[in-house]
Parts: sequence; C-alpha cells; structure tokens
Amino acid sequence: MKDDSLGELRSAFAEWRRRKKHAREAMPEELLCRARRAAKKHGVAAVVGVTGVERARLFRTRAAQMQRPGASRAKTKGVTRSVPTFSRLELRAPSAPRPRPVAEVETGSGVTLRVFEQTSEMMGLLSAVCGFGGVR
Repeated sequence: MKDDSLGELRSAFAEWRRRKKHAREAMPEELLCRARRAAKKHGVAAVVGVTGVERARLFRTRAAQMQRPGASRAKTKGVTRSVPTFSRLELRAPSAPRPRPVAEVETGSGVTLRVFEQTSEMMGLLSAVCGFGGVR
C-alpha cells in the first residue's frame, strides 16, 4: 500500500462527496484507512484540513459508530459486552418484627412520614409538616 500525498487524499474525498447518493452516507472504510495512513506521515491537523472531516469522525472505529445509544461497552478478556447505563436496586428491610409507629402523616403530594419515637425534635418536624405551628 502506498502512502497518499495530501493532494491525492483531497481529490479522493472530493470524488467520494461528488458521487455519494445521500447526505448521510457512511464514509468508505478505504478512505478512512488512507486518511489514517496519511496522518501518520503528514500529521493529523494536515489530514483534517485536507479532508474536511472532523478529527473525531476520522479516527473513530466502525464499531463505535454502530454502537447503540443508551448502552456503553465494556471489554472483558477480549470480549466486548453491553453494560446497562441504568440500574435499579431494591433493598428490603430485615424480617425482624418492626416497632409500631407513634404517628403517621401523609402529605397531599404523597410523602409519608412515620414517627417511631416521641422526641421534641420529631414533634417539631411533625408540626412543621402538618402546619400546626410550634411544639408545646
């Protein structure tokens, strides 16, 4: 494989742009390989300037372009696998007998407040939530 001059690379990209059938047509792998080889010889900035392609698009791999949105990739022992980007964890309380609440208040927005000890701080919180004023 011969190394392309910057002029040859410019004309190859111009020719590809002229004959592509639609605006979002994928860049041919052959052109990308030629651009990567030229970047090793002439430098990345020169190749980006000649081809008119963003640096990130020029040096991105085909696998990264085809990656599904919403999932990231993890590599384990040479095998690429999907890793979910959202997880849900539900924790259950131990099955020991629970103490009974002293008071339970549910607000209009659906928030439930249960009080298991009758302390002055907790009574102050209850009165603030219920709008009763201060603690007596």
